Amino acid sequence: MSTITVVPDDGSRLNRGVSETLSREQLVKLLAPHGVAEGYVNAAGRYVESSTETLRLIAGEFAEMGDEAVGDPIVCTPGRYHPGMYGTMIMSGGHTYRAVGYVHEIGYHILYTDDGLRHLVISAPDVLNTPKRSWGWQVQLYAARSADSWGIGDFRDLALICRLAARQGASCVQVSPVHAVALTQKPQDSPYSPASRTFLNVLHVTPALAPGAERVDLTDLAAKGHALNQQRLIDRSSVWALKKEALHRVFDAQEQSSEFKTWRKAAGKPLQLFAIWSAIVELNDSTLWQQWPPELRTPDSPGVAAFAKEHADLVDFYAWCQFVAEQQYAIACHSGVDVVADLAVGFDSKSEDAWAYQSELCFDFEIGAPPDTHNIEGQRWGLPPFNPRLLTCDDFRPFIAMVHSALSTAGALRIDHVMQLWRLYWVPCGGSAADGVYVYYPVDALLAILRVEASRTHAWVVGEDMGTVAAGVRETMAAIGMLGNRSAMRTGVEDFPELGVGTSSTHDQVTVAGLLTGTDVDELNRIGKDADFTQIANTRRGLAELAQIDPDKPAHEITERDVHDAVIARYQMLAHAPSRVVVVSLDDAAMVRERPNMPGTTDVYPNWCLALPQPVDEIMASQLSRDLVRLMNDAR
Repeated sequence: MSTITVVPDDGSRLNRGVSETLSREQLVKLLAPHGVAEGYVNAAGRYVESSTETLRLIAGEFAEMGDEAVGDPIVCTPGRYHPGMYGTMIMSGGHTYRAVGYVHEIGYHILYTDDGLRHLVISAPDVLNTPKRSWGWQVQLYAARSADSWGIGDFRDLALICRLAARQGASCVQVSPVHAVALTQKPQDSPYSPASRTFLNVLHVTPALAPGAERVDLTDLAAKGHALNQQRLIDRSSVWALKKEALHRVFDAQEQSSEFKTWRKAAGKPLQLFAIWSAIVELNDSTLWQQWPPELRTPDSPGVAAFAKEHADLVDFYAWCQFVAEQQYAIACHSGVDVVADLAVGFDSKSEDAWAYQSELCFDFEIGAPPDTHNIEGQRWGLPPFNPRLLTCDDFRPFIAMVHSALSTAGALRIDHVMQLWRLYWVPCGGSAADGVYVYYPVDALLAILRVEASRTHAWVVGEDMGTVAAGVRETMAAIGMLGNRSAMRTGVEDFPELGVGTSSTHDQVTVAGLLTGTDVDELNRIGKDADFTQIANTRRGLAELAQIDPDKPAHEITERDVHDAVIARYQMLAHAPSRVVVVSLDDAAMVRERPNMPGTTDVYPNWCLALPQPVDEIMASQLSRDLVRLMNDAR
């Protein structure tokens, strides 16, 4: 195994070597300038020392990066003096001048300082926009089907939800990630392991609303699609088979429109690469690009260019699919409320993002979370982390593209695991979550990019800050106007911050019905997942007492009326929470007993595959939903 040796000139650079004799103290000293932490304080307040063996493994990721000519990013406020801003400034529009401490335009600029270093200048407003005191709905889009859906919730359904929410007095709809997934014969179930965080999930497209669909007959496919709504479990393979055939019929029956051509040209190289990758995936039915023919493994290779030319029609098709998806998603995002887009913490190692940005990623590690009282085994998410230094050298191009894409349509952004902007927990592939190490990122630059992009569309931003949170994170969020996020399943409502979004539970947590009826505990026992069952029992007792239900009433005797009362009791409390925004889960409104996702499981639980038990418009018109709407409007 290669380890590191000291470079004598500055003591902070790392070289690959063969020595395995470095002590822990030497490793810590060498890795500290690269943001690698020697330990962390866990959620219980106890200091945990990073594994020495993991520090040895991580050392090689910071060796010989060839970044000597790139300086740290400079974050400034337009029109405000910055002492480091002297040199040749190249503005985002191309204008060049001699900077003497100031820049006046919001955006991204390049500064060559007099010492010869190149710096990205991020000129950003000091604070983000914030929403008024209000409420909204919390939706897992794949689960939110209507009678017109083809087995999965789609962008037409999202537009319907937004229109209904606006009529009910809601201000927003928080939606699960709509990032692109790999369109193999069996598409990925999890919206949090996307193929790309820049492009959209074509499974959410409504084929009948694609431009030109009126010219073709889709009735046979529509009938099969509607039939998929009869089963609770979402079958993405069948959904994609039908939608793929439908979209091909529409695409093949028309010439490429001038509108599409103009849009495609503006989308540029990133769209072209994504379309090429999608075509390669289809023809190989594999996303494992590391095992593709060698000439296809890197996006800028001559082999990839030759493939795109040979399969131009298929590449055109996948580019057009993104055009259709963006049109339909934009309509939903302008249907009367703010759509709160959910930004996943990473992407799959076999994804297009990983293929496109492979030179900046660390594939020997995966992002995760350390053990805590709610996930005592910790979590491993199978998502490769960016090397923070290489991300800096690329002017944060992947991050800017992702945030810009999300906020070009949505009115707000929820950042899952917002601590990703400060630090990420790197778990060695093949190791346990307890073996992980925290690596810090250039947070000031990342937060400034968020402020730049949000300012362009007057969007607001919420960061999911539950679990193990480093000191100072929440204070910084509040200082720039970023809302926090709290769940009543793990935090007392009275402790919710005012500048925040309050929820009953997240996609990884138990629903009200699942807690009250004991269904969730039964599932935990069935699959053999460790949990703090004493804490769960106490939480259930508190919920029952809040709803004036006998806490000792056996789970099998819990009635639908009991569930209704428990949901109302929980949201009555949430309605009066200090939080600026409170979101009501459609799962709770539908009295769903199963949580959307069981962390740490794969085949033993139907993660991300459970549809709501009734059409979404019927759920939003139910007596329980009407009661929830009434109490939210009365309190907010």
